[in-house]
Amino acid sequence: MKRFLFIALAVVVVCASGLFVFLRVDQPVLPAPQSGLLRIPLSAYKYQLCTEAFAYAYATPDNPYKTDYEFQDPFRHTTDTITPYLQGYDATSKSVTFQVDVIIGHVSTFHLSISHVHELDGIAVVLPDLHNHSLHSTVPQFIISDFGNGSIAVLDYTCPQQWVWNKT
Repeated sequence: MKRFLFIALAVVVVCASGLFVFLRVDQPVLPAPQSGLLRIPLSAYKYQLCTEAFAYAYATPDNPYKTDYEFQDPFRHTTDTITPYLQGYDATSKSVTFQVDVIIGHVSTFHLSISHVHELDGIAVVLPDLHNHSLHSTVPQFIISDFGNGSIAVLDYTCPQQWVWNKT
């Protein structure tokens, strides 16, 4: 009787282990979500604009001129936020550097940077879809319409209705 119980227990353990391995191998492992930024040169005057913001160089968090832009996530039932921060102006190349915080609701927050952005350039945000494939819109999320004196950038946000998402 003890031998029968031992064999039955061994069979149950082997079957349970096999089932566990089968279920774990059968489930695809999704890569970690990724986000990024793309510069789209000479994007001004091509798209419908929804709002405007002012990004001040090295602005503190209590800056009353918010650059936050919230929009409906194109892949999830949540709201995403992009917040560009002007980091500096390079007079030699007449370009700026931005840090952009991308908060993807229920997924993650990304702190990204992009440099060598010129006046009239657009910046497109790369978002992960539900399968963590990186996609970007052919229409930039915001356009740098003016640098002023290098310590301020005027940002024009495009309207989400015109964004078309493609694989990067």
